[in-house]
Order: sequence, then C-alpha cells, then structure tokens
Amino acid sequence: MGYNEQQEQTNEPLRAVVYVRISDDPEGTERGVDRQEADCRAYAAAHGWEVTAVFRENDTSAFKQRTITLPSGERVRRVIRPQFRAMLTPLTDGQSQVMIAYDLDRAVRDPRDLEDLIDAKVLGGFSVRSVTGSLRLDTDSDVAMARVLVAIANKSSADTARRVARAAKQQAIEGTWHGGRVPFGYRAENGVLVIDPVTGPLVVEAFQRVLAGDSLYQIRKDWNERGILTTHGCAWSDRTLKLMLRNPSNKGVREYRPVMPDGSRAKTSKMQVQAAWPAIVDEDTWQQVSDVLDARKKARNFHQPGAGTAVRLYPFSGLIRCSGCGTTMIHRGPVYQCVQATRGGCHRSIRSSEISKLIEEAVLATFEQITLDPTKRQSSRGDPAARVGLAATLDADRERLAQLDDDHYDGLIDKAMWVRQRSRIAERIERTRREYTATLPDHHVGPSIDVTTVAAEWEGRTPMWQYQATSLILQAVLVHALPEGVNGATPARRRNESVEAFHVRRTAYRAEILASRVEFIWRA
Repeated sequence: MGYNEQQEQTNEPLRAVVYVRISDDPEGTERGVDRQEADCRAYAAAHGWEVTAVFRENDTSAFKQRTITLPSGERVRRVIRPQFRAMLTPLTDGQSQVMIAYDLDRAVRDPRDLEDLIDAKVLGGFSVRSVTGSLRLDTDSDVAMARVLVAIANKSSADTARRVARAAKQQAIEGTWHGGRVPFGYRAENGVLVIDPVTGPLVVEAFQRVLAGDSLYQIRKDWNERGILTTHGCAWSDRTLKLMLRNPSNKGVREYRPVMPDGSRAKTSKMQVQAAWPAIVDEDTWQQVSDVLDARKKARNFHQPGAGTAVRLYPFSGLIRCSGCGTTMIHRGPVYQCVQATRGGCHRSIRSSEISKLIEEAVLATFEQITLDPTKRQSSRGDPAARVGLAATLDADRERLAQLDDDHYDGLIDKAMWVRQRSRIAERIERTRREYTATLPDHHVGPSIDVTTVAAEWEGRTPMWQYQATSLILQAVLVHALPEGVNGATPARRRNESVEAFHVRRTAYRAEILASRVEFIWRA
C-alpha cells in the first residue's frame, strides 16, 4: 500500500520523520543541517504530512567506519550513527509512515546502512522520500537504483579519503600544520600555528615543574583549581597532561601517524620533520621531560618477585567491582573496566575520574562525621543491639531502593518520581550507614590509622594509605550496568547552546547516570 492510499483511507495527515546529516562542521554552527531541515519541512508541508520528529547528525560521517566490539565479543567494523539507528525505531514500529531526507547521500553512504533501511521498510511498510528525488524505495527498480547510487557514493568517499591521506602525508613532508584541533600552547592564524601568549607560557611552566620534581597529579590539580582548561574545554587529567607534554609539536617537530587499514591511527610515528611553526621548548628540555615520565612509569610498574607488593597508584583499586560477574574492575586509562579472559565475557566500564571522586566524597563524609562526633563512637561501640537495629534498617532501605529501580525500569513510575524517591531513600541510607559506622568495635580500626583524623590527613597521604583507610569502613563498590533505556553516551551540544551551559548540562547528566550505577557496600 502506497502512502497516498494510506492517507486516503485514514483521512489524516501522514506522520513523517526527518533525517538530516552533514559530514564536516568543525565550527559547530550546524548551518548545513539547519538548511536541510528547512527544506525537508517544506517538502513535508507541500505533501500535507505532519513532521513528528527530526533526527539530526551534525559533523557525522556516513562513510568512516570504526572498530567496535559487539555484545557477543566479536570485533567488527561499523559506521557509527546513533541518530540514524534511533530514526528506524518509530518507522519500524508504525509510529511514522514517511521518512524524509534531503538527498540519498545525506541518508546513506554505506551499503550496510542502506540494507538496514530497506529491511526496516519491509517490516514497517513506510515510505522513503528525499527532497532531491534521489531516494525512493517503493519498487524493486527503486531499490536496485539506490544500491547502485550508494555503491558509487561509497567509492567516491573512498577516493576522497585516499586523496586526503596523500595530502596529509605531503603536508607532513613539508612540515606544515595539518589543520584540526590546535595543540595546547598554540593558536592558528591564517592557517599557521603561532605560540599563544596565554597558554604558551603554561606549557613552559609544566615542563619546568616536571623537571623540578612535581608529579602530574600536582600539576593538573593546580591547573584545574586555577580554571585552566584543555583544548576540548575540559578539566585536566593525568593522561591529557602527559599527552600534552609528549606532543612533538612543543619542540617544533611535525609528526606523521597515518591511518591504518582498520581505521585506527598508527601507534608510533612514521615520520618526523622540522615543523614550520616555532617551538615552545627546545629539544633537550622536551627529551628530558620525556625521559622523566618514562622513568616514573618504569618505577611504578617495577615489581621484583619476593620484594613485597607493588606500589599502589589508585586508592580505590580492588574495591571497585562489577555487579554482574563480581570481578574486580581494572584501572585502564580513563576507565575502570571489567575484563574477563573468556570470549564474550563482561566488558562493563565506568569513568575512573567520576567514580573515584564519588567514592572519595562518600568516604571523607563518613570520616568527617566520626571526627565531628567521636564521643558517639566511643559510647556506642560496645552496643551490639544498636548495630543489629541499624543493620536491619539498612537492609530494608536497600530493598526499597532495589524495588524502586525495578519499578522504574518496568515503566511503573516515571523518571521524575524515580529520581525524587531514589534521592530520598539514598539520603536515608547514607544517614543510617554513618550511624552504623559509629558503632563499629575497636578491631575494625587499623592500629596505625586514627579514624578521627583521616579526613584532615587525607589530602597529603599516599594512595596506599588512602586505600587502607577506606578499607576500614568500605567493603566494596558495585558498578551496575546502565539502566534500561538510558544512553550512557555524552549528550550532544544543542543548537545555540553556550559552552558553559553545555558543560553544566553534561555534568548533571553524568552525575544522574553515575548515581544509578554505583552502589556502596559498607562494612557491617
């Protein structure tokens, strides 16, 4: 049944979804997708259709593939377009009857995506239209023509990628800037890198502080407190600071790391030439700092058998566990990850900076409570009846919290109710848990750590000391999977949204996701 017949039978305007996409928008203005949306809306109005949803993918390629791991554990190459996938849902479910795109190559450039669109059309029975008339899937001839055009477009993209890669190699040979994101410490003027008068001296400061013995932790903490942001507008981490220091651009060297056949960037440099831009530090200083970082890494990783335990780098490693399989999660780069050797095993992960901050705040809040009221601990530590009553209260509230989560995931309560009730119960659990901690007997406290002074001593202590102090009151931190229907990806920046407002909204979104995933198991 065609869409005209559907409209005649229902006497109601057909519901249409609009999909717009542009491959490259480095400035983030979204003007291209805005123009496409306006033309698609005008096309829908001319046919009497009601636009119910618009799926926008700005600065998103429909050709470039990335290596991903499927839930089965299989590694595959796929074009990643979340909004395109999200658009297929209302079309397949029958919520919308028409899909509108500006042009065929705006909708699909990968044959696999086209076949997915064709399969969805067979299941949902919707119509596919484009403003330019290049995309129709009504008949077998339309489908065959679409496959031919997508194959041609895919070949055109491959040719362009090859020419761009060759041009990038030529730029590397000439030592010129390749474009893209400007390295920290520089700014671009007429396509040429020059030293930025604000961030350039900060790079010199970081090099000097490393040579003076400061750790990356001390530098990045100081910079974050001073409000210094990375080129992405984010707070500094040890990893981003290390990458900045190791960047050959700082010593005036142009590095070339080509894209490998699997789409990833080469791990090591294939070419280094004198750059056309000025150096921030001389080559000797750059090499000295690089050697210092290598020596520190070697010292951290060195462990001689029989010489005792290795040096602890992270205070909460060993306490963070996967709730699904019970495995201790390993600190890997910016995340804690559950890694199993079996094929198709659990690969749950969570941002290390976010969960570490959450654990530290909870632990310090508990120790501060002990510090403020040490007499309560002394008076109640020998009262087992009080501990039993508080433990029962904790168990009951935890059951209520689990039931509340189940009700939300099953759709029995809306998100607003879930957030409000969860916050109330979690607050009560935290209050009861602190009272319970104050009743713990003496043998729970290590002989070398005074629980009444942990909060005051925390800042200057080593990760091993912080781990030992945390272990006195915290048994484990369970990391749950993302709630059903919740997307863990960072939300996209909205049109006309300021950078500051975007960061506030992103932080709030991450905090909400984090609160639903992390569960503290305190010592009983």
